[in-house]
Amino acid sequence: MEFVVKPYKSIGPIKLGMTKKEIRSVMPEKPEDSHNIRGPYTDYFIKSSLFAYYTEENGVCEAVEFTEPVIALFEGKQLNGIPFAEAKNWLENFDSEMTFEKYVGVTSYKLGIGLYAPKYDEEHEPDAYVEAVIIFKKGYYD
Repeated sequence: MEFVVKPYKSIGPIKLGMTKKEIRSVMPEKPEDSHNIRGPYTDYFIKSSLFAYYTEENGVCEAVEFTEPVIALFEGKQLNGIPFAEAKNWLENFDSEMTFEKYVGVTSYKLGIGLYAPKYDEEHEPDAYVEAVIIFKKGYYD
């Protein structure tokens, strides 16, 4: 599945601000009911490897995190499943002030996009891949 990222708005058919019911209606599978991986206000869609984070039990979506098989496309470029340095360099074209955290990745507060690459180390693992992408609403990390 290829999903287009629209900063602070959506990833594919999932729009930030949708209710749990709305997200479940656009996903091709039911969420796993018995997980407690990321907390109680989360849907986990196993086959899609996608987490939807909600503000509360019946709240609205404030972030979506995913890995392959979902492919994130931003401005025509794939963000995950590629070398972290390549994805980071691409995003720097749109946000030169991203926050880098070693063994985590980068977060663009300007775009509402984060790249997770825990194995990346410029000296020892420069070719490490982006393992996950998160898109989030403004204020999510406040």
